[in-house]
Amino acid sequence: MTKLTAPLQLDQHIIINASPKKVWEVFNDQSLLTKWTHDVQHSHYDQKMAAPGLLRKNECIVNGKSGTIETRCVSMAGQERAEFVVEKDTFGMTKMLQNMSFAAEFHSHDINKTNFIMQSHYKPKNFLLNLMNGFIKKKMAKEVDIMLIGLKNYIEKGVVNKLNPINQ
Repeated sequence: MTKLTAPLQLDQHIIINASPKKVWEVFNDQSLLTKWTHDVQHSHYDQKMAAPGLLRKNECIVNGKSGTIETRCVSMAGQERAEFVVEKDTFGMTKMLQNMSFAAEFHSHDINKTNFIMQSHYKPKNFLLNLMNGFIKKKMAKEVDIMLIGLKNYIEKGVVNKLNPINQ
């Protein structure tokens, strides 16, 4: 059962040529975020592996602007699903979108292939933002696609995401 309360807005996936266990371990290892994401410059956390209740504060560069995003893990279902809520950010996302959150799912495609799914949840806070939701979804989908490709390349080839300034 999900702990995410906002409507599902995006449901994106990628096939990664690695076992679900390997994908799970890399995705949840908070020390590796800078290797495969394109915006996290530094991550502050209490435990290396994400776990329910733990807060992560990421220093990021988004569209050339530096800021922070604080995300709390709210649920984990074995090594199949993890849910996170964005509690606070300096980019204005939480001012525009209610209950911004995401879930990551790890489905075995076969023994060495994983269907990795990223689901984005939120609700626009007002009528105008609701009208702009098509644009918001398009922008967010592009950002998530870059992240998914970064995760795939890091796991399959050991290649860090060169779109992240820290990896250049």
